[in-house]
Amino acid sequence: MGSHVDSGLSDEAARRLTAALVAVFRRAPSNLSADLALGQIGGWDSMNAVTFTFELEQAFDVSLGETTFTAQQTIGDVLAVLREKGASF
Repeated sequence: MGSHVDSGLSDEAARRLTAALVAVFRRAPSNLSADLALGQIGGWDSMNAVTFTFELEQAFDVSLGETTFTAQQTIGDVLAVLREKGASF
């Protein structure tokens, strides 16, 4: 289940993101990068989007409130929202 991580992601962010992705999708994308669109993740749908948001809250110890991620958003967008909500990585 290893994944190649784009140099734009810190090791800590990649580790936490991978944990959240595996919890929801049972695997992480083979190439986890900041420009990866969420819709390119196998199994992405509206229900998994909600579950992914919950897993991110747990992994990054933040409250995302009414935040819902869409298929068009990227891993970079997710990281930006997490930072905005106070996550440190």
